Amino acid sequence: MKLADIILEVQNLDDMTQQRLFSYLQNALEVSIHSKEPLIKEIAERKNEKGFSCPHCQVNNEVRFGKYQTKVGSKSVTRQRYKCKNCSKTFTDLTNTPLNRTRKLDKWLKFIECMIEGYSLRKSEELIGDVSWVTLFYWRH
Repeated sequence: MKLADIILEVQNLDDMTQQRLFSYLQNALEVSIHSKEPLIKEIAERKNEKGFSCPHCQVNNEVRFGKYQTKVGSKSVTRQRYKCKNCSKTFTDLTNTPLNRTRKLDKWLKFIECMIEGYSLRKSEELIGDVSWVTLFYWRH
């Protein structure tokens, strides 16, 4: 299921169910953000709960291939990079997720809230701050 399909399904829900979904997402993400474990690690664990495999060829034959740092808000987070022995492609825990190659990971929670509320991109830009409406357009897609 693609992100656009999920958004369409959320928009088809009644108001009460949308509020319950939003509350659940907010509580789940806030617990992850405020705990010592960063949100990225939580996403990686949920994505790979059935087993870790290459997102390109689906083979379970990868090795660690260095680390790199990225900023999440004011914090610096170290992420593991992997290389598949089968297809020789590299990937991270966030490959094939909407957060892949996103530089402002800390802004996603507020953006999800704005999408659920049905705000326009320009209104969302005002509420989130430090993210242009063009970036929000690409995040939405």
